[in-house]
Formats: sequence, structure tokens, C-alpha cells
Amino acid sequence: MRKKIIYTSVLKRGIMVSLFTLFIYFPNIQAQEISKAFDSILALPGKNIDKLGAYSNLLEKYKKEENFKQLGDDAHELAKKIYKEDIDKAIFYNNVGINAKQKVVPLDTCSIKTSFYNVGFYNKSKKNYKEAIDGYKKALTYSDCKDFDRKSKKYITACYNAIATIYFNEEDYYYAVSNYENASKFIDTTQIASLINLHINTGKAYKSIRSKKSGEKAIENFLKAESLYSLLPDFKEEDKFGIYYTIGGQYFQNGNNIEKSFDYYNKALDLVDNISDSNELKRFYFNLGYTYQNYDEEKSKKYYKKSLEYQAEDDEFRKKTFFGLGENASIHGDYVSAQNYFLKSLSFILGESITEEPEHISTENLKKVQDKGFLLELFRTQMENWDRMLQVSSDDTIAKQIINKAKQCDNLVNLMLLDDLSPNSKLLLRDLASEIYILALEACYKIDDIETAFYFIEKNKALLLIRDLRKEKLIDKDSTISYRNYFTSPELSKIVTLNEVRLYENEVVINYIMAERLAGKVPNAYGLFISNNHKKLFKIENVEELIKNITEFRSRLNQPFETENDKTQYLKVAHSIYELLIPESIHKLIDHKKITILGDHTISFVPFEALIPKEDKLEYLVSLNEVNYDYSLTFREENSETKFNASKNYLGIAPVNFSDKLISLKNTEKEIELGEGFYSGKLLMGKNATADNFKKIASNYKILHLATHANASDTINPWIAFRNSKLKLSQLDSIKTQADLVVLSACNTSLGQIVRGEGVMSLARGFFASGAKTVIPSLWEVNDKSTTAITSKFYEYLSEGISKSEALRKAKIFYLENNTDAEASPYYWASLIMIGDDSVLLPDNNNIALFSIASLITLFLLFIVWKFVSRNKRSKL
Repeated sequence: MRKKIIYTSVLKRGIMVSLFTLFIYFPNIQAQEISKAFDSILALPGKNIDKLGAYSNLLEKYKKEENFKQLGDDAHELAKKIYKEDIDKAIFYNNVGINAKQKVVPLDTCSIKTSFYNVGFYNKSKKNYKEAIDGYKKALTYSDCKDFDRKSKKYITACYNAIATIYFNEEDYYYAVSNYENASKFIDTTQIASLINLHINTGKAYKSIRSKKSGEKAIENFLKAESLYSLLPDFKEEDKFGIYYTIGGQYFQNGNNIEKSFDYYNKALDLVDNISDSNELKRFYFNLGYTYQNYDEEKSKKYYKKSLEYQAEDDEFRKKTFFGLGENASIHGDYVSAQNYFLKSLSFILGESITEEPEHISTENLKKVQDKGFLLELFRTQMENWDRMLQVSSDDTIAKQIINKAKQCDNLVNLMLLDDLSPNSKLLLRDLASEIYILALEACYKIDDIETAFYFIEKNKALLLIRDLRKEKLIDKDSTISYRNYFTSPELSKIVTLNEVRLYENEVVINYIMAERLAGKVPNAYGLFISNNHKKLFKIENVEELIKNITEFRSRLNQPFETENDKTQYLKVAHSIYELLIPESIHKLIDHKKITILGDHTISFVPFEALIPKEDKLEYLVSLNEVNYDYSLTFREENSETKFNASKNYLGIAPVNFSDKLISLKNTEKEIELGEGFYSGKLLMGKNATADNFKKIASNYKILHLATHANASDTINPWIAFRNSKLKLSQLDSIKTQADLVVLSACNTSLGQIVRGEGVMSLARGFFASGAKTVIPSLWEVNDKSTTAITSKFYEYLSEGISKSEALRKAKIFYLENNTDAEASPYYWASLIMIGDDSVLLPDNNNIALFSIASLITLFLLFIVWKFVSRNKRSKL
């Protein structure tokens, strides 16, 4: 269970007081200069809401007089006076004030900032969260009022705090963290209570992200809050109690210091007799129950039940406590009791008594659930419980239960993706979904259900990337579909079925999936082999060995062979990976076939062409098989249907020298010139190779070849370098390319952060999101000399009419045949791989094509002549 850290009501009250104070205070940073006429109406008896007629007449008078300064100030003040009585009218009059203030010359930025702040406040009160965020952000865009002093800093802090709180409540934790961190840059550090609240809230947001790094940041913020409490003059026992068990829970969630977790919990236990708040006590005992469940079953159960003593029958917290009791029972082998507790939790969530596992939960019922994230967590833990049963039983019924529950989860994930979350939060959801799909695969493997296994493998892969492509198509077809609501189309969740898979002639597919069943555990890994005649689901048993070997393999690929021992050690590890990833049962089935690899997790970092099939011979797979790569078969189907109308052939980009101290790449000019020799087009070299020039014309070209530096190992935001700046991964989807082929002969362009279910967040993936059909990236730092030789032959072969994948393979084989010793090392030739569509790509002015057509015409004419001569001969006989 993820959401375990609970915060004290004392702190919550402090936060509410702070926000109320901000609202009362900030609209008066620059006092609104209300008119005497407004004051006179204000002084009349009765409620302000009942005097709107008089106020409206006054505002209309200012409008006719074009007295926009007074109109803005009075309308702003009127909104403040009535917001508690009629929030909609407050929003209306506040907007009247904004419109008037925007017409004042010179613009009073301080005054207008306060009105936009109130846009945020009023809409937040009404739960119009998008409008609220827009208001706060606009308040931040105007220049600061007069001197940048303590007051204006406090104002900025309030805006960022409010935005962060909205994102947190909407479970968009990445945006919440970002805005809390911005607030910390401006907060008055002498205001201890406010600073404590900010650290607590920032810690809450970080811990909700659930990664190791974010957990460490959560601890850092909670400890800062703890250290500040002693500076408060009215520091109470309740405050100590709350922060102690908050920190104890976070140490436990991080999983790296259980001793500190128990230390802090024990400090809190020492103070428990001083706590009378039942809400605090139910949360505290719940957290204790969760902490002990991996260490002491009876203590865990005792604390969970103690928590129930402080809960009313209709307390929402009961669903979490029953969940905890179920998880505790499951961990300790009492699977039947665990399921009963889970059903109690589910009953509470759905608002009906459930005593048996439901075969189906309707989409309408799932839509009504408020906390869908918790429900998904409950479903996943039920699957864990059944999976533990499955390990000690071979009952197919249990496996089918797991698969059925996974389908319910899948439906729930689709509904959750409808929410307008940030990209990172969608990835966080996909991360949890991956745990669910991998559990389902174990059940499919047990009963050899290949069709269902295929569905879950495909659903786990690149779903968000596929949706991005479909979104663009829908928006192009229907201008009424906005960015915010594109997920509502059922087309966006469609996955190809196994029966719909279309393979190229002589092609086989190996579809891998690799993910942790629980966060932090060693991944499970499976492969699905598909050919026109065979379908095989297999499990990779020794995943720890695989990960270790891939790490060694990559280190050996990063440099050429220097000694015979280098070759021997390379052969050993490359063959071991081959055996682990391609089991003996399919060796004969891939013989001389074209292999399409759909990688996942660390498997995505393996260039299969450089693997060694035979343990006693340094013969690379590239010599035996054509290999290409893709994200998923659903993505391939989607990608193949993309229609482009780029009018020009080739755009080559080679900055050679760079403005930010990157080393010069002298061979890259020659590299792009050789490509342009086969596909006529345009070259951006030297000072012309800027990001702006690229963005302006990229959509006009079928081939984009970027010979430059890149850093895809930057997990925050991978980049690719141009002459004067870096283009970041997050910016790529704003460039709508129409490229049949993108060649990224830059360092590590297929590397990046691994995200479960979406694979590697690489620059290659970014170009697919921008609209590319095929991408040739690099898996490590390329040698520009050998890369020039390989890409030159690649373009030569491609222009002759063979497929992209075969052209790249032939170029690599040509290189191997013409180089020996160290220069034949995979370091030089194996870095470039082909991902995506594998069609033919002929130049528009292809002389070979013209020659072929001319040859056919000549042969046809010769045939006619031959027939004519033959007839004459027969007639003479």
C-alpha cells in the first residue's frame, strides 16, 4: 500500500490558517482605492449581495465614463465583499475588475496581480481547479510590485503554494513537488510555522511519487520540519507526536533504515497517552500495523484492530484498515482471511455488501469511485494474494481469477488515464499498472493462455506513446477535440489482438516484457515468440544473471577489443545473454529469419546483432539474421498507417563545433554529405546548424540525419545538441515532423531512463512522438569515422530499393568484411539500430528506378520482336 504517511490535524489546521491569512492579506498588498460612492453603498444597511443593483449601477457609470481605474478597484472590492455569499457573482465581478484594470495606462501590475490571485482563490474554493491554476499563474506573470520586498515574496509563495496544493489534491504529485519547491525559494524563513507547513507539504508530495529518490527527498523535508518545531514558542506534544510517526512511516516506506523507522515510532508511542484526537490515533495505529506486518504478524493485527476502535462505522478510513488486515494475513499465508478482508474493503468502496469475489464490476460503478488509485491498489494486492496461493497450488481456477482481476484493473487504468494528469503522473500510473500486468502474465504462463498473455504484454508497452499518435490523428480529423479531452475516445485504448498481427514475409517476432512484481524487487521477465506457424510464451528464469550480464556486456561494447582475452570474455557474455533471451526451444524457428525485437527494461539496451549464437565461435547474429526493433506490435500497426506528405528528400544537420564546450566532430560534415549524395536535399552545417533552423524546416523532409552530440542518459531531460543550443526531449513533441526516417548518429540516443510499461524514455522515442516513422539511434558513444562509413553504405543500399533494416544490416556486414582485428569490434559497428517501420524508401529522383523501368520496357520490346520473328519463321515453314 502506497499512501501510508498521515499528517496531524494540528498541521492541517496550521495550513488552513495560513491560506486564510494569505487571502485576507494579499488582496491588500496594494490597497484598492475604492470610491466614496462605493463606501456610501457599503454603509447602507443590509447584506452586500442584496445591494448588487446599486453596486452595478455605480460600475456601469464608471464604464460609460471610461474611468477604468475606479471601475477596476471597485469591482475587485465588490467581489471580495460577496464571495462568501455568492461565489459565482464574486468571480464575475472580479473578472469585470480585471478587464477594466487591463485598460488602465500605465498598467498597474501590482493591482492586477491581486485580482488574478483572487481568480485563483475564488475558483479554488469552487473546485474549478484549471481556472484556479490559470489565475495563480497569471498573477505570477506580471512584474513584481515596486520593490521586491518581503511582502511581494510572500505573495509569490502564496501563489506557488496554492497551485501545488491543487495538484496534490488532484494526485498530480510531480507538478505539486515542482510548485512547492518554487514556493520554498521565496518563503520568509523567519516565519517558522509557515516554513514547517511548507516542508511537510513538500514531503507529502515527494513521498507520493514512490521512487527511491523521491522518498529520500521526503525524509529530507520531514527532518527539516522536525528541526524547526523546537523554534516555535508554543510547540506542543501533539506536534512532536505527529512529526515522529510521519518520519517513522517514511523511513519504513523507503525501506532502507527500518531501525530508524521503529525509533521514531517508539518516540511517538511514548507520547500517545497525551493524544485525545481520535482521528490522529486511528491513523497512528494504522501506520504501526502496516509497519509491523512484515516483521510481527500478531503486533500488526493488534495495531490494525486498535485503529478500528477509533473509527466510526461509516468512517472512510475503514477501507484502508481492512485492506491492511488483508495484506497482513496474505503475507503470513492466511489467504482465505486475506480475501475476506479485501472484500470488506471493496464493500466499503462500492457502497454495497460483497461477500464473494465479483466476476465483473461495471464501468459505471468504477466511474463512481472517488479514490480510483486506492481501488487499483486493492485489486493489485488481491492479485498478489492469489499469486501466493498459486505458488503452492496448481489450481487453474486461481490463475483464471488473477487474469479476470487484471482485466478489471485494465478497465480501471483506462478510466484513470482520462484524467488531465501531467506526463510524469501518467507514467507513475503506468508504473503501477505494469506490476498488475506482470502478475497476470505469471498466471497466463501457468495455464499457457497465449492470447491473453499477448494482450497484457501489448497493453503494458508504450501505451502513452500510442495514445499520443492517436491523439494527433483525432485532433486532425475533428477540430472539436481538445488536448484536455482527447482520452475520451475509445479508439485510444484499442490494442491489436494476436489474430490481427501481420508479419512480414520470413519474419519472426520476440516480444519481451520485464517488470517488478513489487517495487524494488528483482524483475520478472517473459518472452512471447510469434511466427506465422508458432506461438510460444516463455519465462526467463534467471533474471538476476541476465541483468548482471547485460551490465558487463554493455561495458565491453564501450571499447574496442585490445587483446585475445577481450574477445574471449566478450564471446562468453554475449553467448550467455543469447541463451537467456532466446531459449533453445526457438533456436531452429529463428534460423535465417528476419527477427523483430520488442524490448523492455534493460533488454532495450541490448544490440541483438552483436550477440553470439555459438559458444565456441566469434560469429555475430548479424551474420545470420536481419534484426530490427519496435516498441510494440500495436505501435507498429499504428505507425505503419501514418501518411506523410513531406515534399523533400533529405535534411542533414552537422554543427561540427558547439557553443557550450562540446568537442568538435570533424567527420560529421562528410557523413551528411555522403547521405545527400544518394538523397538530394539540404545541408545545415556549421553556424547554420541551429535548433531554430531545424525546427523551421524539419517537417518538409522525408529523411532527417542529425550528426551531433546528445545526452540521453540525462534522466531529467535528455537533449540533442545544435550549434548554439540544446533541443530537449520534452520539446520534441512540439516539432511535428513528417519523416519516414530519422538518423541520430549521436551518442546514446536510444538510451534514457527506464519507465515500466513505456520502456526507455529516449530521444528516439521523442522523435516517434513528434511523428517520425523510423528512427536509427545509437546505443553508445559512436565513433564518427566508422559511423560515416556505415551510414554511407546504408544510404547506398537503401537507395537501391531494399528495406531500411536490410540496408543497415548489409552496411554492417560490409564494414565487418572490410575491417579486421580491433576495428572489427562491435564497438565500431553495432551501435546503430533500426526502430520502427521497415519499408523501402527510394529517392524521388532515383536513377536506379528509372533504369529498372527502362529495362522492363526494353525487355518488353525485345519480347514483341521475338514473337514477331517466331511467327514469321513458323509461317515460312
